[in-house]
Amino acid sequence: MNIMHVISSAAAGGAEVYVKDISIEMRKRGHRVFIAFLDRAEEAGREQSYEDKFLAELRDNGIEFGFVGARARRNPLKGVAALRKFQRAFKPDLIHSHLYYAAIFSAFLPRVKRVYTHHNIKLRANPILYRFLDRRTHAYVGICNACTSLLKQVATRDVHHIDNAVDAARLVPIENYPDRALVTLLYVGRLSEQKNLALLLNALSRIDSANYRLLLAGSGPEDAQLRQLASELGIAERLDFLGNVDNVSSLLKEADVFVMSSAWEGLPIAQIEATLTGLPVLVTDVGGCSEIVEKVDNGLVVGVEVEAYADALKKMLNDYSARLRYHRNAINNSEIYTISKSVDKHLDLYHSL
Repeated sequence: MNIMHVISSAAAGGAEVYVKDISIEMRKRGHRVFIAFLDRAEEAGREQSYEDKFLAELRDNGIEFGFVGARARRNPLKGVAALRKFQRAFKPDLIHSHLYYAAIFSAFLPRVKRVYTHHNIKLRANPILYRFLDRRTHAYVGICNACTSLLKQVATRDVHHIDNAVDAARLVPIENYPDRALVTLLYVGRLSEQKNLALLLNALSRIDSANYRLLLAGSGPEDAQLRQLASELGIAERLDFLGNVDNVSSLLKEADVFVMSSAWEGLPIAQIEATLTGLPVLVTDVGGCSEIVEKVDNGLVVGVEVEAYADALKKMLNDYSARLRYHRNAINNSEIYTISKSVDKHLDLYHSL
């Protein structure tokens, strides 16, 4: 098949990395793949160096791509025109949109099947808009139970549950989980409101022992604010703000616990990467975070209250036997989140259309 994916940008976000991974796997299976990006890095305020590496990986794997341009966010006609141009050149059998802007643009394209994946537990658009999309969308994909249920509230077409997944080939599984006096906690993701990192920092400030350090890999609009909060809470010396990094797999392998304190999520790619690496996880009960832990049994899930999160942190830091059990479960039970499983289900859906 000729398959076109439409996503926001060539960035380090979970949805973007996921689309890259499934596109590469689809190409390996003999399908022709094109990715249409809405924004360039400079337009979206993202790092140019990351975009360059992202695009180089696509070229190396024989994946074609093009850019719609950020102006389409303000003028949908430009988005429709750009996708029509790509359609004439690439001749896709199917267009798979991964954000609602893209679904709107593709709705006006003739003679092509259209799939829409929703990557979050928030609609982010007026439900009336989804009534329009429903007329022009042939199938929906929800990346977790919560997202699937959300889509079913606004869609009359079939909604298929296909879990997010990760290319395990880029990860280095932990073979022997160590018992270290200093426990390394690792967060990977944007420093943004959604990630609710103030909860994590406030919870850490309530822990008396100093047997931990926290690595924060990522950047975002709350960087300065979080640094200031860490200083005010008296925990700044235990934190390392790493910014955007290229060695996520190495960081995961050297960490002891993966932590996430999000206020809302879909099915986080970072959590799946940590799980496939073999890390115990501590996450909040939002979106599909708990679904991963329930299926794999590799950690703790708590609410978004400081006391509950602090208590769970203490258990993780002080109970090596529990961490070791979570590690073993992660190694033994996480295969369901590999990219090949996800692509199998996507291709079955595409063929059915």
